[in-house]
Amino acid sequence: MIGNVLSTLEENGFKVYPDSLRKLGENIYIFVVKRQNEKMVGILSSSDVKLNGAYFSEDKNVSDKLRLNIYPFTFENYVTLNGKFHIGPTVCRGNSSFGTGDRLGLVTAAQLTALKKYDVFPILAQQSPRELIKTNRDFKDVLLKVVLGVLETGYIGHFGADADHIKDEYYLLEGINAGYTMYTLDLSEQLIDISSLNSSEMRNKAQELSQVSKDIIKDFSGKKLDIISDSGYVVSEEELYKSAVAYENAMKFVDKVNNILKEKLSDFDMEISIDEGGKVTTLEDHLYVAEYLHRNGIDFFSIAPKFPGEFEKAVDYIGDLDEFLLELKKHYQLSRMIGGYKISLHSGSDKFSIYRIFSDITEKNFHIKTSGTSWLQAINLIYNYDKEFYRELYKIALENLEKSKKSYKVLIKREDFNEEPELNNPKFILKPEIKQLFHISFGVLLDLKRKEIVDFLNKYEEEHYKMVSKNIDNHLKEIFYKN
Repeated sequence: MIGNVLSTLEENGFKVYPDSLRKLGENIYIFVVKRQNEKMVGILSSSDVKLNGAYFSEDKNVSDKLRLNIYPFTFENYVTLNGKFHIGPTVCRGNSSFGTGDRLGLVTAAQLTALKKYDVFPILAQQSPRELIKTNRDFKDVLLKVVLGVLETGYIGHFGADADHIKDEYYLLEGINAGYTMYTLDLSEQLIDISSLNSSEMRNKAQELSQVSKDIIKDFSGKKLDIISDSGYVVSEEELYKSAVAYENAMKFVDKVNNILKEKLSDFDMEISIDEGGKVTTLEDHLYVAEYLHRNGIDFFSIAPKFPGEFEKAVDYIGDLDEFLLELKKHYQLSRMIGGYKISLHSGSDKFSIYRIFSDITEKNFHIKTSGTSWLQAINLIYNYDKEFYRELYKIALENLEKSKKSYKVLIKREDFNEEPELNNPKFILKPEIKQLFHISFGVLLDLKRKEIVDFLNKYEEEHYKMVSKNIDNHLKEIFYKN
């Protein structure tokens, strides 16, 4: 009977995603369809489920008990379904978690094809305010597209939603109102640049520290921590003072955010991002931040330190692997000593040379963020199937390079590029400078060519899915490698 209903929809111009069919309750089924590039939800049910704005209805019952309706997946309809059947995100469950993000909102299903093969908690909705502005989206739209992708695959496991790089209350509340479960706090604008302070100013700042900060300095200065080797690590009083001066104001911001989250949500994951800027995170920085939060009763999901080396977008790690290994060991062992949170790796896309190191050292207690990975597969797909369209996008990206670079730390410059792309060289799209060019240019390309890009990707949806899934799988098989 249900098969006949799906066939009827296909006859009426709907593409039905057969894996999406799932039973939600007694005489209630849900599935995903697409028509004219818009994905919607189909509901087969008795009168128990009523959503708004039916796009297509079967006037007569498809059986004695069930009626068919196709609805737009609006936020209002999502809230109704989630309230009845909980199809939305949850807090993280599991030691390992992996954030993907999807700037276009088209490939969650493809990402899940790879993710569900591994013992990892997927955080599928992952966008920052900067990315929302550049893509002309909001937190609600990102979440809706993710849930549609989850439904499309028939995936019934848990997944998370990360309101990434939160710097202010406005976007914090946007994430809360959309129902996000993870909040990554970017402290970069709350920090004090101690390198700009002279010795007198530094002493004055140190005297103004709160009692909590002074107690942390008193309790840990000169203390030997059982970290790295038998000789241990001796905490520097001078470095702790520097950490406290640099971070105390940011800790007040975390406290404020935590209070808002606790007031409005029953449960949430909070990540502390201290990886922005040029300063490598010292062990004293990490110790101070974690201790301050714990002493103020603030629970947090993870800390993202700034590791040595460069974590530029879309390319592998640039730096000394031995130095990275040593610093990672220090930070992970400190996190285990203090307890209760993960080490997070930001800008994790394509960092293939360090995935195994990161997985081993953290004993798979980690969170890894990737961003832009799926977007690059969209561009590569265009290269494969429409060279002239690719050339057009390349020229737009090149013309706007300096503007795009203002938002991202990359080393590419105009003289690295020829006026014309190499359309007959398959290895061209793998060049680091080309990957970085398109990685940072998504904003301007979507401003000028959104419809053409989206139409193209919908036309080649199956091929797009395969490329995205393979790319995510390439990341995960390095992280969860088997000896």
